[in-house]
Amino acid sequence: MTTKQKEQKKTSKIQKIDKITKRQDYLRASKSKYFRSNSFIIQFYNRADTLGPRYGVTATKKIGNAIKRNKAKRRIRNLVKDLLPKYGKNGYDYVFIAKENLINEDWKVLKEESTSVLKDFKYE
Repeated sequence: MTTKQKEQKKTSKIQKIDKITKRQDYLRASKSKYFRSNSFIIQFYNRADTLGPRYGVTATKKIGNAIKRNKAKRRIRNLVKDLLPKYGKNGYDYVFIAKENLINEDWKVLKEESTSVLKDFKYE
């Protein structure tokens, strides 16, 4: 490992992970890059700052009643809690949009899917 890579590793330490709270931030992320899978969609938005990563969770009525939507959001929040500290990047917003398949999908499959997406995403 070169000295430059060591310096980047030190400076790329993840700061606190926050939630996205403003509608404007969700709209901005909706116009950026995204990845679509069978269970969810992840939208990536580069805020161009050095603050920690932020995440947002969305589940529409297409998924089902409130119980199903809440279950989908809980599953996504667990994924975020497990994976963003490892694979997230400072200065990015991640918006997770649940799909119907998310509720019935096996947990291991969900975790592998989201891990591969966050690892392989080409950050600018």
